[in-house]
Amino acid sequence: MDVEYRILNLFKTKQYDDCLKLCANALQYKDDRMIDFIRMRSMTIQAKVAGNGYDEVSYFPNQDELTATAVAKTPRPGTSFQQKTKTTTNPSEITKKRVTATAVSRSRLATTTIRTRSARTALHTASRLSRAATAVAGNSIIPGMPVTLRFLEKDDKLFIPASKTLFEYIYYCEGNIRKAMDVAFQAQKADNTVSWWWNFSLARCYSVLGMYRNTEECLRQALRQNKHVSIYLRLIAMYVGMNQPLTALDVCKQGLSYFHDYAPLLIEQARIHEEMDLSALAVKEYRMVAIEDPSNMEAVAYIAMFNFYNDQPEIALRYYRRLLATQSPGAEIYNNLGLCCLYCNQWDLTIPCFRQSLYFSTDPETRSNIWYNLAHVALSTGDIILARRCLQVSLATNSGNNASVHALHALNKILHCRNTLNSENVNAHK
Repeated sequence: MDVEYRILNLFKTKQYDDCLKLCANALQYKDDRMIDFIRMRSMTIQAKVAGNGYDEVSYFPNQDELTATAVAKTPRPGTSFQQKTKTTTNPSEITKKRVTATAVSRSRLATTTIRTRSARTALHTASRLSRAATAVAGNSIIPGMPVTLRFLEKDDKLFIPASKTLFEYIYYCEGNIRKAMDVAFQAQKADNTVSWWWNFSLARCYSVLGMYRNTEECLRQALRQNKHVSIYLRLIAMYVGMNQPLTALDVCKQGLSYFHDYAPLLIEQARIHEEMDLSALAVKEYRMVAIEDPSNMEAVAYIAMFNFYNDQPEIALRYYRRLLATQSPGAEIYNNLGLCCLYCNQWDLTIPCFRQSLYFSTDPETRSNIWYNLAHVALSTGDIILARRCLQVSLATNSGNNASVHALHALNKILHCRNTLNSENVNAHK
């Protein structure tokens, strides 16, 4: 079997590690443009961040007070994530008062394996040892590294496709934003008809550099060229990072007008409403997501949590059982199943669920919360001594659990008062 065919077959079947090893061996004996291209593409795919870019921003970014993109410190009520609107049924407020559920409603936070690395982290950590040497960057040749575009003329028909691969390689693998922008500008000059992809890629670079005005300009220009869902998602991510939820919601509505009932756009809209404490709107949109994608873990988990905190543990139990049937078992799911069984008075299933939760838990904070919930189970049966022991185990696992500290302090006072009353009664009888 020819080496080129084996390399191409490994690349097509997504066996990137074996493909890179075979490419390295093949390039030791000859220089081949196709093998260089495949090698560069394989390295890019391995370092590329999965998802739509929403995880690259946070709801409370650290912004400098002197920057022109900083938002007002005292925004109008209902227009910012920082000032939450109080409602009569607010699951997040109940969660703050009693630490009972440890599962997170979003799939990207549910397990450490599901959550992808942010682009900002990947740009500084992924494949730091690999350096691209190209004519665009103007660097010297580094032995053993991809040099695809160095031997390509601008009039070559392969220049534009190869330049896209090179841009992604520099952006994700090398993490050099300046060099990636140089590649984008050179490709735009070479291409007579500027593609929307280059404007979208420049917007990604500007977003990493914190230049939100340039990011918005490039994204709007790309949106005029092509109504692509990735552009809408990137715009939403930018406005969320700038703490402008109302503008982000407008972009969601614009995207949904072209992509009807598209699950990623509905999820973004639901997340924004969730952060704004509009739980009724959020759960309505999560139900729409569950209809479009029944296996969506984030939507099912939020619906279950909403029903649990609205005094409907029986309905929440059904959703958590569905999560257990469709997703890999974890400590959070079994913990929430145990809580639902507790409030449904299904005592025969409560302890086994918490036992499984302890079995799957690896984080000390999670184990501490589980033992705190077991203290609630003991209090429900009237066994204060057992509840006190559970709280002591919770603090032994994680001494920073404030809820366990306060609960143990209250139980110690109750036991002290009970012992005092018992001693007084004994003395009175004597």
